[in-house]
Amino acid sequence: MKTRAIILKKQNINEYDQLVICYTEEFGKITAIAKSVLKPSSIQAMHLDIFNLVDFELVAGSASWRMPIITGAQAEAVCSNLKSNLNHVAVAYFFAETIDKLFFEYQKDKRLWDFLSSLLVELDSDSDDPKEFLKSKQMEFLNILGYTFNLNDCSFCSALTGGKLVAYSIETKGAICQDCFLGGRQGIVLKGGVWQSPEVIGALFESLAEKKLYSLNFLDFVIR
Repeated sequence: MKTRAIILKKQNINEYDQLVICYTEEFGKITAIAKSVLKPSSIQAMHLDIFNLVDFELVAGSASWRMPIITGAQAEAVCSNLKSNLNHVAVAYFFAETIDKLFFEYQKDKRLWDFLSSLLVELDSDSDDPKEFLKSKQMEFLNILGYTFNLNDCSFCSALTGGKLVAYSIETKGAICQDCFLGGRQGIVLKGGVWQSPEVIGALFESLAEKKLYSLNFLDFVIR
């Protein structure tokens, strides 16, 4: 099998091998094995760095591995500017972790591939203010996921809010009206009725993934 891939995550196994989690153009997210990549003599190690865009050659693994094995890897883009900018690294880590935890393997999505590949290109160049860039890309990503935030009624009592939101509920992934919030419904208070705050967006992505996103702590430390 041949495909282009973006490296999302790596994990050491055995003495010299690594699991490489990546998002591919042809197959969606996959986990592959890079054998002997940790040996000093390995020529693939530099090509399999995080956030690299790589041309892959894969073969089917044995019955014991049950995962494809990387037989050839050639970096097409290494995003050296991105990796030298801590703000950009934090943004890239957020989307890499989110994609890893949200998506099942072998579910191809062209929109997601285009989003991720263009994201790394933009981060590797001189982008705008990192806070605004991050929020813009998070909104674009939510659109790809097909998620829409209900601004019209309370997720608990269905009362019309008129767009005047009080809090965001992690439990229901929706808005909370003033009466329900004061009545004990827990949520994140929306300052000025604006739901696109880092706190709310972070909680939203964690609720969608149903897992802790550790990259949010990195974002808070570096950008916010």
